[in-house]
Amino acid sequence: MSLSSNYSGGSGPDFNLSDVILAVIPTDPYDQLDLARKITSMAIASRVSKLESEVTRLRQMMYEKDRVAFDIEEKVSQLERRIRRASRG
Repeated sequence: MSLSSNYSGGSGPDFNLSDVILAVIPTDPYDQLDLARKITSMAIASRVSKLESEVTRLRQMMYEKDRVAFDIEEKVSQLERRIRRASRG
């Protein structure tokens, strides 16, 4: 990547951030890094929470499908027993 794509008019880096955001970002680089760490932590926590919810939903779906499969297997067993009794009699 060329330097010109990272800088705008020689006045410093151009990160394509709105003036509103730039107005609230700390000017000290260490404070900026601390803010970035906090934002990253929040984003990760949010993503983990969403994934945990999805895991819970998928486990519930799996449980329901297992229950349906068990019910079908039970019906098949009952029908097989009826067939064996009918073929004996």
